[in-house]
Amino acid sequence: MAGPILYSTNTWLAHDIATRYRSGKHYVWCSEYYDPTRSPSVSAAHAIAPSSSPKMIYDTLYNDCEHEDTHSALITGYKKTFKRLAKDWLSLGEINDDQFSEIILTVNSRSWKIWRPLLFIIQKDKVSNRIDHVRHKSRAAYGPEMRVLDLDVTEFDVIER
Repeated sequence: MAGPILYSTNTWLAHDIATRYRSGKHYVWCSEYYDPTRSPSVSAAHAIAPSSSPKMIYDTLYNDCEHEDTHSALITGYKKTFKRLAKDWLSLGEINDDQFSEIILTVNSRSWKIWRPLLFIIQKDKVSNRIDHVRHKSRAAYGPEMRVLDLDVTEFDVIER
């Protein structure tokens, strides 16, 4: 049975960008299970895809950073996403040209530390009225996925290895 906690794995860079440029507001995908493979086998949570599992994302990012995997599909995807988001934020006037340049330079840097994983521990009761239950067509598999579109930096704790 799911408990009072939501788990979300994010990169250090995502946390830094949200803190520095987004007024501490984070857009996070999350799950009631850190490791869905440990959920009851008869539950829908057991059918959460590895690409949506906070544990699998954490382990993949950790290993990719630890081994400086230049072919990391996860990090390549994050790079594309942050470049697209930075363009969107610039066009909406949410960041200025200097901030846009800083984000792009950081995303393109050779640093592996910026991609290291952080596990967000979110108290469900703090965000219960803002949880978006992702529709089936947008999920990676049958299992449930959730999002919080405006998670404030004060609404979660961070764990990292």
